[in-house]
Amino acid sequence: MQIGLDIVEISRFKGMVKKTNFLRNVFTELEQTTCDKKIDLVQSLAVRYAAKEAVRKTIEYNVKYNCIEILNNPDGKPIVNILDQSIKDRYEFQLSLSHTTEYAAAICLTITK
Repeated sequence: MQIGLDIVEISRFKGMVKKTNFLRNVFTELEQTTCDKKIDLVQSLAVRYAAKEAVRKTIEYNVKYNCIEILNNPDGKPIVNILDQSIKDRYEFQLSLSHTTEYAAAICLTITK
């Protein structure tokens, strides 16, 4: 079992949301579409970035950011979807996200199967 924690300043992402390369390299199309529907796009992207960092800290592989997808189940609970098929089924994740107007944070508990 591993625990990963990350916190980011939301202000860092204000200029990033206009950079296509950044968005493509970090977020999946589904994540971008989901965040576009949120009240605060920047806050939503920042908290997903923190979640990706928290996940990366708990696994033994150097997975690209856009191969870690942070979505929500129908109840709104955040979930982790690993798009790299070679490691997808090796882990089980529990994720918690939080943000204020200034900071976004995520904590991930990962169990190796």
